[in-house]
Amino acid sequence: MRDQREPVVASPNERQILDLVRCHGGITRAELGRLTGLTAQSVVRLVDELSGRGLLTFDAAVANGRGKPSPLVRLAHDYAYCIGMSIATDAVTVVLVDFAGNMLAERVEPMSPVTRLALFAFLHKLIDQVLTAFPGARERLFGIGVGMTGFFVGKGTPLNPPAPLDDLALVELDTLLEQEFGYPVWIDNDGNVAAIGESLLGAGREYRDFAYLYFSHGFGGGVVANGELLRGMHGNAGEFAGMLPRLGLPRPTLELLREMVNEDGGVFPTIHALLAQLDPASPSVDRWVDAVAPSLSVVASAIVAILDPAAIVFGGRLPAALAARLMPRIDIDNLPRRGYARPQARLVAASAPGDAAAMGAAALPLKQYFFR
Repeated sequence: MRDQREPVVASPNERQILDLVRCHGGITRAELGRLTGLTAQSVVRLVDELSGRGLLTFDAAVANGRGKPSPLVRLAHDYAYCIGMSIATDAVTVVLVDFAGNMLAERVEPMSPVTRLALFAFLHKLIDQVLTAFPGARERLFGIGVGMTGFFVGKGTPLNPPAPLDDLALVELDTLLEQEFGYPVWIDNDGNVAAIGESLLGAGREYRDFAYLYFSHGFGGGVVANGELLRGMHGNAGEFAGMLPRLGLPRPTLELLREMVNEDGGVFPTIHALLAQLDPASPSVDRWVDAVAPSLSVVASAIVAILDPAAIVFGGRLPAALAARLMPRIDIDNLPRRGYARPQARLVAASAPGDAAAMGAAALPLKQYFFR
């Protein structure tokens, strides 16, 4: 997306160093040399250059065998800050994240429908609140990342969201936000940004290849291959629900769960309200799991056959307790041959902190310029 300033872009070797430091939290230069295959001299030069530019810092020295204790290299958390924004059909979430991926503040505002006027007013208030609480972030704010539910139509950045977001449909929201707030803005759909957040802050620390299932008002996701988001020709890779209608299978959405809970006597006007009080052991949840397990089994079978990932991550707005209910019910087609079946992807619950889409959106600028 567009950028209104000229950031110092990390080189491929610098990105490799920064990414390893990010994954490990703290790591010695000797370990960086072993993991990168670079010479000790090259690692020392790269680390010193990154430290001199303020991206890395050094922690207390740790013993390394019989040799001299080595200082741990860490990301300088205050090098840059980003705001991440998640626009769902019934709520808007804003987070402030530092360079090391720590969430410093989170604000959630129930809102349905979401209009431009209400959205901009809320964001002005929330951005001012979080930057007032962390005054050092204002001068080092790198940009704003936005994740919104919907799919790209193939003409730039406009997204085509569900009906509650009609006022944001098919407009260049990133341009409007840049004009309104004066910061560079990156935008992507919620499944993609959640997958990015998971790759940086969650399952991606263990798996370089995974498919991310995003549960919300709709159902979609993202694909991470060798640590990189696979966006596809039009930015819509990971629209997993697209295969279900012609099979006569329901979309495994949280909106469907809300409808089922309300049919059983609930009075929840939005998914946000539902999740605040949901009992994962209720009969309504049982009925929802029974209804959507066949759909998810088809999706998971297709993912394994086509992408062969190391893991399939159950995330989005799906509570961990619901993920635990769903995963044992997934039946992946995998007929053995000569006593061998294809290696299976692991099914895991998302582990990135905070709102998945907001955290992933905050990571968009950092992922583009600094990390692999």
